[in-house]
Amino acid sequence: MILDFSAPPSESNITAEVAVVGAGPAGIVTALEAAGRGLNVVLVESGRIGFDPLMQDLSEAAAWDRERHAPMSLATRRQLGGTSVIWGGRCVPYDPVDFASRPHVGAAAWPIGYEEVAGYFQRACDWLVCGRAVFSALQIPGLPPAIVPGLIDGDVTSSTLERWSLPTNFGAVYFPRLRDEPRLRVLTGLTCSEIVCPENSGRADRLLCRAWNGTRVGVTARAFVIACGGLEGTRLLLASRGPQGGALGNHSDQLGRWYMSHVEGTIARVRFSTPPRATVFGYERDLDGVYVRRRLTFTGRYQMEQALPNVVSYLGNPELPDARHRSGPLSFAYLALRSPLGARLAPDAQRLALTGQQTAGTPYGGLGESSPALAHVGNMVRQPVRTAGFVAGFGTRRFLARGRRAPGFFIYNPENVYPLQYHGEHLPQRESRVTLSRERDSLGRPRLSIDLRYSDRDISGVLQAHRLWDEHLQRCGVGRLEYLYPDPGAAVLAQAGGGFHQCGTTRMSAAPEDGVVDGNLAVHLAANVHVASSSTFVTSGQANSTFMVVVLAVRLGEHLGRTLRP
Repeated sequence: MILDFSAPPSESNITAEVAVVGAGPAGIVTALEAAGRGLNVVLVESGRIGFDPLMQDLSEAAAWDRERHAPMSLATRRQLGGTSVIWGGRCVPYDPVDFASRPHVGAAAWPIGYEEVAGYFQRACDWLVCGRAVFSALQIPGLPPAIVPGLIDGDVTSSTLERWSLPTNFGAVYFPRLRDEPRLRVLTGLTCSEIVCPENSGRADRLLCRAWNGTRVGVTARAFVIACGGLEGTRLLLASRGPQGGALGNHSDQLGRWYMSHVEGTIARVRFSTPPRATVFGYERDLDGVYVRRRLTFTGRYQMEQALPNVVSYLGNPELPDARHRSGPLSFAYLALRSPLGARLAPDAQRLALTGQQTAGTPYGGLGESSPALAHVGNMVRQPVRTAGFVAGFGTRRFLARGRRAPGFFIYNPENVYPLQYHGEHLPQRESRVTLSRERDSLGRPRLSIDLRYSDRDISGVLQAHRLWDEHLQRCGVGRLEYLYPDPGAAVLAQAGGGFHQCGTTRMSAAPEDGVVDGNLAVHLAANVHVASSSTFVTSGQANSTFMVVVLAVRLGEHLGRTLRP
């Protein structure tokens, strides 16, 4: 059942066994997993089924560094389906080394291990509709073993894979199940403003929520799951009083701290000396037709030996705005994204980043220059056949295909030279944090102040990774790296930004003094409040957050079923 609370609600007191706040991937998976185990569940979503800019404004922060952090209006989506509505679909798990004790990273220990979460990878793949939980090209018949001939796996590997979802909009794909599940009620247009914990009780009693018209609604349950996003969930805990006094979960002054995203960008290109046509430069498809993409990675053992953070890289396209790439297809893509139809072709954050209109905190933030439109038209005129072929081919695979759509495009380079995009671990810092401001949103809730920080160690880790990649390419005799900037370190810092992968602000720990939640995602000292989001991650790893968020949501749904209905 789906009830819209943006109109005057029919009831002001709601009771369930489990109350979940937030109908993004984490909330939807947790709610349906729990309901499937016989629990009576209420799923509370602040937005509605479709997008509403007035409700979206509830997510905006009061203050953030616009050079380092994306606006929350770009990074999140307040509606049924959450950020999966604007998600690209990349699915990649954490690595075993991410859970290991790594003094050079400076992180606390995870209270759970890789083997414990790996058992949930296939179920997460099923929810994400990304095929089999196989993340190595060596385990998929028919795929070349390496990016280029002669590039052998050693301390550096080129056989690990990212998988891609449909991409799956959880609000659309799972709408029938949300509507028809008899043990589940979905309440849209209802914003949770506080988690109420009786003093010295060690648990929460109810949620206080507000409809858009100001009507107050209470939700009472045996267990509560905060699944409204990395920073939004932290904001709710900061605004709620815990059973021991102070903000809920802030018993050890860890709540809101250790904010991490990723370091990402492009500072070099790779020039291969192998046959150009033999280079795996774009997406491949596995036996089930799922799109996959391979990367350059380091083994966990080598990361420990070299004191490396976890950083990966993959071949990319030249910057679209700079017409000096002399590519008709790339110029067409740039002009299309800048046109009035651009908003229909790609999510706002990706579109603005690809066209050079938005760089802070975006995955493709670059340092290139924008060329006049006439220069791009010239590229298309010089390459009419290639441009027409790209429009027909990619247009069909992306917009006309039934089922799986191409997640993006990569352009073949006959010179065998490709930009090398990196995506790496953002090392934790205690003073990188979010706090409540005095500014309030239209429902009277305090907005966040965001202080995301990068350090010299983040820069040196990226530079070290590039040096080791270059050494491996030359040792194998297949190519070399060429840096794009005279000061690569300055370029890493200029491209550093976050906001889309919100990790660390409610990090999990074995002991209450070291974190906010325990290994089962329950808030220390408030055992029936759970947090299902990337904010519980102790380290950010090389992976984007969505896959592991779903892994932990599946595990949490199982845990709730086992503890509430043994």
